[in-house]
Amino acid sequence: MAETTGRFLIAHRAEGTLQPHTWGTWGGAIDRGETPEQTVLRELKEEAEFTGETKEILPLYVFEHHSGFRYNNYLVVVAEEFEPILNWEMKHFGWFDFGGWPDPLHFGLERLLNDERSLHIMKKVSRG
Repeated sequence: MAETTGRFLIAHRAEGTLQPHTWGTWGGAIDRGETPEQTVLRELKEEAEFTGETKEILPLYVFEHHSGFRYNNYLVVVAEEFEPILNWEMKHFGWFDFGGWPDPLHFGLERLLNDERSLHIMKKVSRG
């Protein structure tokens, strides 16, 4: 989320990914020795080439599957909107106002947006 505008950066997944043509978040597996917060920053750099300063990294929804799979979602607050340089996993991106979410959503982002605690944090930070 950009501090200056309160808008959220959301990626549109490319063909060849799981759940292609849906809007979702950047992310990936935690490498050995990394914290979830370090993973968030690494993935943002790898997948969007973001190298700017982060203002806050706020934990949001944790997706847990009965298989043991776990996906931590974080809200990264940056100073200003930027134009990400996309890798093969994403075909487009957009900056969206709180509540003005694109369609169709990736199931992970949809679950995050159905989590009251996460929505409360996002709304509070965005002034939405």
